[in-house]
Amino acid sequence: MIRRTALLIVVVAIAAACSSADEPAATDAVPAESTQPAPATTAEPSPTTTTAASAATEPAEIEDLLGVGDSLYPTLGNRGYDADHYTIDLTFDPEPNTINALVEIEATATLAIQSFSLDFIGFETTRVTVDDVEVDFERRDNKLIVHSPTVIPAGEAFTVAVAYEGTPTPMRSEALPFTGGWLTDSKGVSYVIAEPDGARTWYPVNDHPTDKATYTFMITVPDPLIAAANGTLVETITDLGWATWVWESAEPMASYLATVIVGDRDIVEDTASTSLAGIPVRNVLPDDLSEASLEVLAKHGEMIAFFETIYGPYPFAAYGIAVVDDFDAALENQTLSIFGRFFVDIPQFFEIVMVHELAHQWFGNSVTPADWGDIWLNEGFATYAEWLWIEHTAGEAAMLSQIAVERDRMAVSALPPPGSPPSDDLFNASVYIRGGLVLHALRVEVGDEAFFAIVREYADTYRNDVVTTNDFITLAESISGQDLDDLFDKWLYGEDVPELPRQGANS
Repeated sequence: MIRRTALLIVVVAIAAACSSADEPAATDAVPAESTQPAPATTAEPSPTTTTAASAATEPAEIEDLLGVGDSLYPTLGNRGYDADHYTIDLTFDPEPNTINALVEIEATATLAIQSFSLDFIGFETTRVTVDDVEVDFERRDNKLIVHSPTVIPAGEAFTVAVAYEGTPTPMRSEALPFTGGWLTDSKGVSYVIAEPDGARTWYPVNDHPTDKATYTFMITVPDPLIAAANGTLVETITDLGWATWVWESAEPMASYLATVIVGDRDIVEDTASTSLAGIPVRNVLPDDLSEASLEVLAKHGEMIAFFETIYGPYPFAAYGIAVVDDFDAALENQTLSIFGRFFVDIPQFFEIVMVHELAHQWFGNSVTPADWGDIWLNEGFATYAEWLWIEHTAGEAAMLSQIAVERDRMAVSALPPPGSPPSDDLFNASVYIRGGLVLHALRVEVGDEAFFAIVREYADTYRNDVVTTNDFITLAESISGQDLDDLFDKWLYGEDVPELPRQGANS
């Protein structure tokens, strides 16, 4: 993610520090809903039953399942199961701003469970089923508690479906100073901004990066509006003034990267970039972009080809951006980054932000932090990609000059070290700039050959997986053959910003 207020230097766009903001009471205190009719028995299986279910241990208590224990946001996510696939069948009517949806989640139990939870804010839940049997449910704060009629043993696959309706309610995350969730801009274009915890504002979900899943989106909107989502467009079905846009996201995706864009936009194929990149490049655009902005946008193919030489193959089936108004940031949604119009209209900013969000497809989207406290693994890598692009297009001296400027900014910033971001300032500039400086210090320490081997192996080893800072350090030490504890301690966790290492010492 990059925010508009961070563009303090023309050459490089870095995210600015965020201020503390709590969620409004309207999203935190979700009114309790009555359980639905046709309840099924909740008795545990008879001990004389010889099925696999009866062999399961006693089901986990629901209080032990509410949250995965993230170091910054411990109640996010849910234990007891892994979501495997989401089918989001959603009808959106922009005029009254209402959603009517059915979300089906294919999951696998990781513990014996009978009651389990989903992250979900707002809307009226009208029906919940488990394996096609209607079940009881309740709302508890930001959780939807589902009561299965029988114990689901660890290792068993099951399907939960949630029907709901109402008006989407944006939320103010603790982590960010602006509103996220399902938003609508001044031109009537609706879109989703979910990082880090806004996915739960528009669909029921296990809302933590540790539980990646594949997705099918079936988005029905009034014709001729378009509906774009992550992945590739499978088909568009029109019927009586409505159009259903079906998108498939076949690679695992963290919930905060799922998005939808609905409105008067064109889906424009970038054939030149597609040819260079070897994957479909398509963009969701207004019809009034300047020629200068379109020329910059056409560099995507060159960028993808360049980063593949460093990071390895592009990890997904497609890429592109969507342009919206009234959003002062850019967000790396998987295969379809969202850009506020501000960035697109200033070409010198646009190019470097394109690089940043593209790099996230490898680092953040494919290789995803297992804990929000390791956000520097997203933003530091994307920032260093900006500097690599400067090196590629303007030369080493230009890159080193930029890095020196950024190091000096950090030295006087009084920001926390990148390895210890506060929960109410998650996307502060340190995780971007000092995060990038961590990688530059590593490059100088181990030399170019080892550094680029580390980065490529990191992208390959943890492709479509989650990772910790310790995982990265262990891999870096293994490939370089060096003890790097002191380097990472100083750059990631030290209060003072170290001096830049001397370039070329170990190259």
